[in-house]
Amino acid sequence: MTAEFNSNRIKLKGSTWGHERGYASLKALNADHSNLFPADVDWDVRTLQQFADQSMSELSKKYDMIVFDHPWTGEIAAKEYFYPLDQFLSKDFLTEQEANSVGKSYESYIWKGHIYGLQIDTAGHVSAARSDLLAKNGLKKPNTWTEALELAKKIFAEKKPLLALPLDPVNIWCLFMTLAANQKVDAYQDGKQVLPDTKSLEIINFIIELGKYGPKEAYDWNPIHLLNEMSTGDEVMYCPALFGYSNYGMAGFKKNLIEFGSIPSSGFGSIGGILGGAGIGITKSCKSPEIAAKVIEVIGSPTIQRTLYATTGGQSGHRSAWLDQDLNAFTNNFYANTLDTLDNSYLRPRFPGFIEIQTDSGDILAEAVYGKISPEKAVQGINKTYQDQLKKWADFL
Repeated sequence: MTAEFNSNRIKLKGSTWGHERGYASLKALNADHSNLFPADVDWDVRTLQQFADQSMSELSKKYDMIVFDHPWTGEIAAKEYFYPLDQFLSKDFLTEQEANSVGKSYESYIWKGHIYGLQIDTAGHVSAARSDLLAKNGLKKPNTWTEALELAKKIFAEKKPLLALPLDPVNIWCLFMTLAANQKVDAYQDGKQVLPDTKSLEIINFIIELGKYGPKEAYDWNPIHLLNEMSTGDEVMYCPALFGYSNYGMAGFKKNLIEFGSIPSSGFGSIGGILGGAGIGITKSCKSPEIAAKVIEVIGSPTIQRTLYATTGGQSGHRSAWLDQDLNAFTNNFYANTLDTLDNSYLRPRFPGFIEIQTDSGDILAEAVYGKISPEKAVQGINKTYQDQLKKWADFL
């Protein structure tokens, strides 16, 4: 029932991110099911890197609704870029959403008692495997990080399809955080050190070592690049930690199916995979925030999340979708196989200035992983970045 935009309806402008998971379902819902919404929404897309670090001050002046990453929440609240959603969405609706959060997704958009985004998409670090290639080579997925390193060395030496990680700067930082949380080491606690310096050095050196046995191109890859490589070629058979994308478990999305699962353990189980996903919020530039809130309520509703949103390219943020048998059959059990890892994922800080910490620290860690500076110098750099941002945003903390 494709519907043309009605000239008498309210028009809203939205910004999301440029992968099928980020835009396909939103555009499909607006084009093919506009009768569900009280307004027409024109969705623009931005790159994955822009999703992580493009100025929210600039974006919030151009759009009515923005799909964003939760570490922005503190700055969004401090600078009043967005309306609190609890100003427009009912208590009953929000209570239901909180009760059906996957891991801490709902909590991730809360700052100082108000919620600034609704978790329409939940993701986190999970493993990705070409199970056919593992079976063909008589191999099993590793259960621990030590086994992951052993596997990487073995298949590299035997010239078999490789173990790879997405090792562009921001994803090096994400892996650094996952490895810390996987060992139950708390980060960003004392205002001085990201982690105890000895632990930071240990993790950086482990990433350097593991990266040596993967493809050289992986130093430029984000998760999408890596998953595209795994799903279209036969050069990579396993990744121990990256942000999961349910699309790659759908038959016909790419040439080869990807099987997603738990991340390896450091002795405490598959815990601490960094939480990602996306929330949707309403900017202060929006002239019809009550209408925008109704749009968000439809997108986030359980029925839409486990049906139209998930089957047209989105990755649901509502728990009912993750438990849905039909949806799991549609995605090669993506949701069921990763739910435990997501429920035990690591929630990044959201205080104002954390986006700069994440971006700048990724650049510094990458310099060490690429061999341009020493791991020791990288530890000093990420600690200083942390300290500097706390000083810069002191009035808002």
